[in-house]
Parts: sequence; structure tokens; C-alpha cells
Amino acid sequence: MPDIVTIGEALIDFISVQKGALIENSSGFMAAPGGAPANVAVAVAKLGGNSGFIGKVGADSFGKMIRNALAEAGVGLKSFKMDTSVNTTLAFVATGENGEPDFTFYRNHCGADIALRPDELDVGYISEAKIFHFGSLNFTNEPLKSATIRAVEIAAGGKRTISFDPNLRPSLWESLRTAKVEMENGLEYADIVKLTEEELEFLTGTAHLLKGTDLILKYGPRLVVVTRGGMPTFFNNGIITCEVPAFEVDFVEATGAGDAFVGGMLVSMLERMKVGLPMYEMGEDEVREMLTFANACGALTVTKKGVIPALPFLKEVQSFIDNNV
Repeated sequence: MPDIVTIGEALIDFISVQKGALIENSSGFMAAPGGAPANVAVAVAKLGGNSGFIGKVGADSFGKMIRNALAEAGVGLKSFKMDTSVNTTLAFVATGENGEPDFTFYRNHCGADIALRPDELDVGYISEAKIFHFGSLNFTNEPLKSATIRAVEIAAGGKRTISFDPNLRPSLWESLRTAKVEMENGLEYADIVKLTEEELEFLTGTAHLLKGTDLILKYGPRLVVVTRGGMPTFFNNGIITCEVPAFEVDFVEATGAGDAFVGGMLVSMLERMKVGLPMYEMGEDEVREMLTFANACGALTVTKKGVIPALPFLKEVQSFIDNNV
């Protein structure tokens, strides 16, 4: 069974070939498999970890493209579903002049990822994993929401480590109020939380890193990490707080950088678990080493277009760190 299992959306990103233009001004798009939980599973696999993905795509050409990409990366597909009654979810992505991605999703009422049902879950696949990861977009629609809650409850019941990514995408929620409520529900299940500055302020009402992450910790997580693009990454576990510098790279496209970061962080934490080191009681030097590795994973990802093709292999990350630290 996989050591790290993710659940949620696997989709096709149609990425604008035109840099600095919003979707409505783009001249063309390239198709690439994506979806945050699927990206994390691939990131883990490409870094040498043993990962599996739980999710649903359509039994169409796009679904086959995703299946092939995950299989090629080495992701376990025992709980990967292809359904003839729904179409694979699509997302159109462009990068505006500010460097931030602009998304339009073809998902509501038709996306295959939201059609995953609780009765389709393999209990053993979840309960035997060491780390279970999910994101907030799992809570936007039924039956995926119920399937995710059931999966998280199985993981929690087996005392598995639970990782959560709030992953704010306003266009996919009926309201921002609903989004906040559901993200707060996700925080209550989580041991590990990775979020952006925007998501931190959205959830806590403050942009102050220490105050905001302290508020996140009150929901129950054991550690919180805030990624900040080219600014230092912030860490808080209630005992240690520190900032670890980001890497300067030639930026191409931001989509998936956070997923690459999560994959790197989870692989590092899994290695601690395997050698009997405590997951959360880390010294500052250990925290810095973990976040430097995760930052390198994210930095390498933004130097290429398309998330899954851009996610780095372990040797690439090690070489990058050797040359830049």
C-alpha cells in the first residue's frame, strides 16, 4: 500500500501559451494533466516516495491522459476511477502580468472529480497509508464532499497523519462565506496545513504571519506553513517559528508550485517517520532543512509550463540545492 495517499481532483489544465495575458486575451492553450491532489501524488512519486491517488475522471481521452501521466510518474492507481457517465474536469489557466494564475473551471454539475462516491472508497487503502492528504476543493460539491469526509474519518480513526491544503479558488464556491466555513472544517481534521498568505488572511482576518498561524493552530493542526511566492516561507508549530528564504529562479508559470512544495514537505516528514524521528518535534535546523527542500521543489516547478511535467525528480532537487545553498 502507498505511504502517502491523496484524494480529490484530477483534471486537465489548459494553460495559456501567452505570458502575461488573462484567459480572455490568450491566443492559445496547451493541455496538461493537473489537479492539486493529483499533483501532490505525482510530486511525491517523482521525489522517490510511494504515493497513491484516490479520485475520478471521465472514461474519455482526457481521463486517459491523466491516467497515463500518473502511471508514468509511478503513482498507485488502485483507487483511480474512470466513469463513462461523466466528463473529465477541465481548467483553463493563464498567468496575468502580476504573475498570479487566472483560472476558469469546467467542473460544476459535470466534472468527474466531484462524482466520487463514499461507497467507492477502499477503506484499507486509506487506513494503511502513513500520511493522508486532501484539499478544500473536495468540499465544494457532492458526492465528493461526503466521500472526502468519510476518507478523512477513516484516516483519523487509524491515527494517520492528515495533511490539508485550503487552496482558495473563489469561482468554485457558491459564496466566500461557504468557502471559509468548509475550509475551517478541513482545519479541524488536519495535523499539517500548508497555505498561502492570501489564504491565511482569508481564514484568520489578519496578514500577520505569527498571529495568523497561531489562530490556525487553535483549530488543532500540529504545524502550519505559509508559502509566500518569492518571499521567505514561514513555519509555526507552536514551539518554533522561523522563516526560510525562497529561491530566485527564472519564472515561467506559478501553477502547481504549492503542490510541489507540499510533496517535498510530506516526503521529508515521511522520512522522519520511517527512521523513528518524531514528526512534529523538530529542531530549528531540521525545520530549515525540510523547508529548503520543499522550497526547491516549488522553485523548480515554476521554471516550466504544465504542472505534472514540471514537477522535479529527487536528483534535480538535490542538484539545485547543492548549487544554490
